[in-house]
Amino acid sequence: MRFSSILNEDYSQRLRFKRRIWILLIIIIVLIYLFYIIIIENDTSPKKTTIQFSDVSSKNFLDGCRYIYIDMGTNIGIQIRKLYEPQLYPNASVVPLFKRIFGKHTKEVCSVGFEANPIHSNYLKEFEKYCLKRNYRVKIFTSTAVSISNGIQDFYIQSNNKFYNYWDSSLLPNSNKTKISVTTIDITSWFKNIVLNRNISSTIMMKTDIEQHDSIVLTSLIFSGVYCSIDLIYGEHFNEDFRNAISILKQYTNSCKTELVYMDDETYHTKRVPFFITN
Repeated sequence: MRFSSILNEDYSQRLRFKRRIWILLIIIIVLIYLFYIIIIENDTSPKKTTIQFSDVSSKNFLDGCRYIYIDMGTNIGIQIRKLYEPQLYPNASVVPLFKRIFGKHTKEVCSVGFEANPIHSNYLKEFEKYCLKRNYRVKIFTSTAVSISNGIQDFYIQSNNKFYNYWDSSLLPNSNKTKISVTTIDITSWFKNIVLNRNISSTIMMKTDIEQHDSIVLTSLIFSGVYCSIDLIYGEHFNEDFRNAISILKQYTNSCKTELVYMDDETYHTKRVPFFITN
């Protein structure tokens, strides 16, 4: 009887501990969400409107895609081009990651990019045309900031940083940067309506480089259940609270396949390789 009592007490203690861990996880995620509401939402101008990105076209661009790459924070499209033409970027650290996730199927990958900075729009449109001519399925949303709501929002450009392609431009308020207005996209709704609303299972990889807005967006993906449908997410702007929350999530659940990889691959970030089309 005494041994049985000890086992019961030990089980109860373990159960209480696990409950505390889950409560802590929820608190951390809620705090990240509150940060967005306080810092970002309160700073938006009264120009907000509703935009239905799920209705961009009658045909889903990703129909038939078994391999999908989502590039949040595309800049001038270097990471997407590394996927399809790695020979142009020797020793780029992301290339082995592409090979591990997509194997020999990198040319079959369907890529979707999002870039908020309108300065890059013309170049990205030319890049998209180039990709389509090479039979790479690429769609880039220009002047579009990844967020957790659809609308119009202030965007802050590091205008004195042309050489580095205006790094560090973001939705976060900064009086030392040039403020403009850009379209925002609710990435969670877009993901549900476009990526997951298809009759084909896919291998999905995502890059997130949206300048310290990353943890907020990924938290939204967790709350919605979208996060665990992604095979691998890589990036550099994961705050400590978010990393701790993900660590706890992975420790106490076997149902989430998502691998979170810290990677800051800025190799060739200023290299604009000409768009050669050979017959």
